[in-house]
This record gives sequence, structure tokens and C-alpha cells, in this order.
Amino acid sequence: MIFELLQVALGKRVRLSHAPIKEEWDNLFADAQKQSVVGIAFAGVQKLPKEQWPPRALLFEWIGTAESIKQMNASLDRQCVMLQAAFKEAGIRSSILKGQGIARYYTNANNANSTNDLSSLRQPGDIDVYVDCGRERALQFAYDQGLKDVNWDYKHLHLDVFRETEVEVHYRVEVLLNLWKNRKLQKWFREHEELLFSQNGDLITPTVEFNCFYILLHIYRHFLYEGVGLRQLLDYYFVLKAAYGRPSSSKSKENLSQNLLFSTDGADLTDLLKQFGMWKFARGVMWVLQEVFGLEREYMIGEPLEKEGRFILSEVMAGGNFGHHDERLLSGKSGKIQTLKKVVKHNVHLMRHYPTEIIWPPIWFVWHKCWKWSHRDNRMA
Repeated sequence: MIFELLQVALGKRVRLSHAPIKEEWDNLFADAQKQSVVGIAFAGVQKLPKEQWPPRALLFEWIGTAESIKQMNASLDRQCVMLQAAFKEAGIRSSILKGQGIARYYTNANNANSTNDLSSLRQPGDIDVYVDCGRERALQFAYDQGLKDVNWDYKHLHLDVFRETEVEVHYRVEVLLNLWKNRKLQKWFREHEELLFSQNGDLITPTVEFNCFYILLHIYRHFLYEGVGLRQLLDYYFVLKAAYGRPSSSKSKENLSQNLLFSTDGADLTDLLKQFGMWKFARGVMWVLQEVFGLEREYMIGEPLEKEGRFILSEVMAGGNFGHHDERLLSGKSGKIQTLKKVVKHNVHLMRHYPTEIIWPPIWFVWHKCWKWSHRDNRMA
């Protein structure tokens, strides 16, 4: 029933198929929490006819949670502006990845004449910001902020500048654990770096064309090695809505599925996804977006693949947001070795679907330790 409620929030239906009883409402709220879509689901509750509202106690709890989400979004918006101002003062170009940048797509994406704005109800996480200065300069920026013990790796560093918000500074946009594909990916990012810097209200974020590839890549990586939830898939729903806009009736669906070009070299998105072995996954995601959120065919990047989509959706519902609720992987232990064990365990049941990808985590673990050792110095140790 969580799917129906989200579709109400998105304007795809006006009511639930039946009025849930108290136990069903409790389960629905728990599912929304597990998938980090409590705020968006509350927008659906607000649109329901009164006879389908949840019990009063749960309704008040939901209202309080939604208000907290709005406050967190307002706080993170301010912090993103402050962070980008600090980088600009230091002579470093920056771009807000995912998060608060994607939330801007949640505004009026379904109908240009609609007053519906879901951006403040998107459940926020941390701040991810890309910088074009490289690892050493990014580390120097962190030290200039008064930080001493900076946690860093191949992709990013942790910038501890806000009390309640984690900030990850990326000097590489994203990585793939497959070393051969990762080399090709980093080359692609370098060649298309200018697509990362686009004015988006008061923030600098990637272009929507860039996000059509990057956000799906982000989902793909987390699906393979950790887990992914409905919040990330909802992000991609809004990315596609923003990218394609409201298509005219004169355009064919076939053309619409292939009309998204990267402005720097005219590379077709479909070809790009195939180059990185993501085409089957992308088509599965299209089925999930159709099934869960009611995405129309004209906004899709390919024909939905039901069999793969059902597998992806089963994993999403089992694992929740970033796989944090996957009972198959829950363990009280922590540490890098335990994390690696969880990744390997997570990957075992993906072998039939993505056999060439799941062998890489142990190899990446060893390679990354060697890479980090070779790039150490006394100050960074």
C-alpha cells in the first residue's frame, strides 16, 4: 500500500484502493520510515479524503515528522550555500551532488501549473559536494578549516564543519569497484566535468543531463555493493521528469527514449549505459519507476524490463534505504573487515544477475589499501 500512497502524493491517483485499518497504517508508516520517504508519503496523506486518514495519534506523529524534515531541508539548504561560498572564497569550484540539488527537481515536476511542491518533504541526508581541485588541495582546504584528523579515501574526504550534518567532499564524482570500468568512468568524468557546474537557484549543481547518468550510476553502485531504497529511486523519477519535461503529443515514444543528448559531444545516454554494462539494470529500474511511482512511458530511457525490475524491487523492499534494514546483513560488529564481509555476503545473491561485478569488492579492498599507502604523507597519515 506504500506504493499507492506515494502515487497519491505524486498526483497519479486520488485515493487508496481501500481505507486501511490501524495495523495497516502502522505497517505503512514503518515502510515509509524504512525507505526514507516519510515526508513524501505524508504529502499523500494530506491529499486523501478524510474517510481514509490514518488514526489521530499516528497522524499527529506524521505531522511532527514532516515538520522536522522541512526544518532539516531548510538547514541543509543554508549549509550548502555557506559551503559553496567558502569554496568560492578559496578559489575552488564546487557542485552540490545529489541531495539538496536533486530536491530542486521535486518542485512542480508533474504539472507546470501545479502548486504542489514536494521539495521540502524529501528526506535529506548528508551533503555531498564535488570540488575540481583534486585530493591534495581538498585536504589543504580541510586543514585550513582547523581540522586535523581528516578521514579520506580514493573518492572523497569527510569535512567536519557542521555539528549535525556530515559533509563529504568529492574529488572524484563516483567510483566503480571494477577497476577496468572505473578507469573508463574517471576518464568520462574528466571529459564532461563542465556539466557539473550549472546554476540551480542559489546552488551550483550538475546539469539535469549529467544527472540522468550520474544518479542512475549512484543507484547502480549502491544496489550492487550495499543496497538502495525507494528514496533514491524517487530521486531518479524526478530527474527524468525534469530532463524530458512534458513531451508534446507529436513526438513518438521511440524518439523520446533517445532524445537526451550530452551537450559536449552528443553522446547518447543509451549508448553510455551500455558501455558501462548498466543497460539491463536501467531497464529494470524503468519497470520499478512505472510500478511504484506511475512513471509514464514517454519519460523512460528504455523499454521496461519486468523480470529484472521485479528482482530490483524485491531487493529494495528487503533492504530499505541504502540497505540499512536488510536483515540478511544485520550484524552488531563494525570495522572495515566486517564491512567487506557484508558487501561480499550481499553480493552472493546477485551473482546470477550481475556476475561480472560482484567479484570486485575483495580486489578493490586490496587495491585501495595499496593506493592509499602510496599516497600517504606524514600530515595525512
